[in-house]
Order: sequence, then C-alpha cells, then structure tokens
Amino acid sequence: MPALLSVLGLGSPRNHQSAHYLDDNTNPDILAEKVDNMGSCANITKAQLIALSILDTHTQLKKLPSYQPGEEINRLLGTLVHTCVQIHPQNIIQQILDFPGLQQMLPSLRTICSEAESCLENHWAERALALAHQGHETVLKTLQIDFPYFQNYVDLARLELSAIRAALPPNATKPLKKITFIGSGPLPLTSWCLLDEIRKTAGQNDMIPTICNMDMCPRAIDVSSQLNGALGPWGEGMEFLCGEAGSSSISLEDSDVVYVAALVGLSQEDKEEIFLKVVRTMRPGALLVVRSAWGLRTCLYPAVNVTTERLLGVLECCAVVHPFTDVVNSVVVARVRG
Repeated sequence: MPALLSVLGLGSPRNHQSAHYLDDNTNPDILAEKVDNMGSCANITKAQLIALSILDTHTQLKKLPSYQPGEEINRLLGTLVHTCVQIHPQNIIQQILDFPGLQQMLPSLRTICSEAESCLENHWAERALALAHQGHETVLKTLQIDFPYFQNYVDLARLELSAIRAALPPNATKPLKKITFIGSGPLPLTSWCLLDEIRKTAGQNDMIPTICNMDMCPRAIDVSSQLNGALGPWGEGMEFLCGEAGSSSISLEDSDVVYVAALVGLSQEDKEEIFLKVVRTMRPGALLVVRSAWGLRTCLYPAVNVTTERLLGVLECCAVVHPFTDVVNSVVVARVRG
C-alpha cells in the first residue's frame, strides 16, 4: 500500500506508520483525474481511491475523543456525506463496496455516524431551547436558518409525504388523523417539517393530522416537548410519549401512519425484529414508513429490506423511493396486512 501511494505522491514507502490513505484536503475526483492522466504507470482506479478515502475517514473518526459537533468532526463527516451522495455507475459503486476491508468496517462507521447524529441533535435542541426566553421567532430562526441541515429535513419530509400519499388507496375517503414517529429524539425535525408540509398543501376544509413523537429516552421526550412548546404556532399539532417501540403497553391502533426512525436498529436483523413488534400493535391497512439507503449511502445507513419472508407475512411493500439529490435516506412505505 505505501508503495502504491508513493506513486501518487501521497506517501513514502518508508512511512509504514501512516494511518491515513489520503491527504486530508484531497478530493477523490481530483486524485482519480491525476491517475487517469498518468495512464498505466499507476494501477489504481477511481473506485479504489473513493474506497480508501472512506476507510481513511473512518480511521480518523475513531481517533476523535468525542462525537460532539466541532470543526474536525464536522469536516470529516461533511466530506464523508459528500462522498457518499455522489452518483456513480452501478459497477463503480459495487467496486467501492467490494473493496477489501470496507464491508467489515461499515458496522463501525454506521455506529459512529449514529452517535454523531445523536450528539448533533442534542446540541441543537439544547441550543434552541436556551433561546426560548427570546420568543418563538428566535427559536424558529435557530432551527430553520442557523441549523445547517434544516433543508435536508424539509426535502426528505416532502419526499416521504409524496410516497405516503401515493400508497394510500385511490378511493380513500378518510383523511389521515394521526401519525406516530418512533425514535423521534430530542429534535423531531421530521415531524415539524412533515406537519408543516401537510398544512401548506392542505385544502381549506382538510383535516390536519396530529403527530405523536415517541422515544424510549425520557430526556429526549422532555427536551423535545419543551422545545416544541417554545416554537409557538409551528409546534401546534404535536404530542409526546415516552415508550419503547412495539411495547405491548402501547397501542398504535389509532395511527394511520407509523414512522420508524433511521437510528432505530442499526442492522437488518435488528430492524426486522422491531418492525415485527411494531406491526403487531398497528391496525390492518395502516402504513409503516421506514428509512433505508442505496448505493454508497449504505456506508452511512444500512439498506432495509421489507420483502423478507417474515416481513412479507405482515407487510405489503407499496413504494421504495431512492433520492438522487443531497438527501441521504431512501424511503420505504409498506401497508399492514389484514
């Protein structure tokens, strides 16, 4: 490996201690162009360079003392997300995912991304809540203007709402009355953005559903509930419940749509068990919405399959939507069988 990197000017064969496969500020596309210009003297491909950059980012992330928002982790995760949302031919994507050691590393990388996302949500929830004494407009500005990923939540909510509406029966006459979001966390931006989009697209006499935000963490529910109260009109129509997904003590019979957050379960096996528990408390015909990933985005979140033998026994898959934009998550909508 060091000898190969020395051909690209990225390292020296004598430097066997280096843990970084790519220079911190090097763009894989630029490196690939350099390799293409060098011709056959360097036996390395664009796919290999991208795989090496992902592996190197994981190495650097593991060295961080914490995953709280900060300059270094923001840079590393920003570069990682940018790399993973780029569009490539399927054969290039497969070459990257098949690179030696990458698949073995992905569970660790996804765990880091999950922890970092939780830290990010906690940080911004507390930051916004600390401004509650300045009025709801200031709190709203903190989320909609200052929070750097707000537009991603808006775009994802619009995508998911379109998929939900497409999965409703064509002759459906009853409006959506209740949506439950499992794993809402301390910063339930999806719920706020989803309800805001429903309001914007509703007719004058249309019913606006209630969204119930559920999380098993009491602190997450306490913070999100307080923050919601500080949002003024934008927070109307929300409920909050502390509980575990699929718990026999919590019924989802009155929910027309049930979301399961991307951070609920980090593997197909974990998610499948959770889905089965959740569906048992839902009514037939209700919709289950889960988040998945495709292509290189599976480096950040696992791909979710709702067509396994066990899940097909209780769910009918209605739609799978893969974004080709900066939105990371795919959306899967399935109907509970009778």
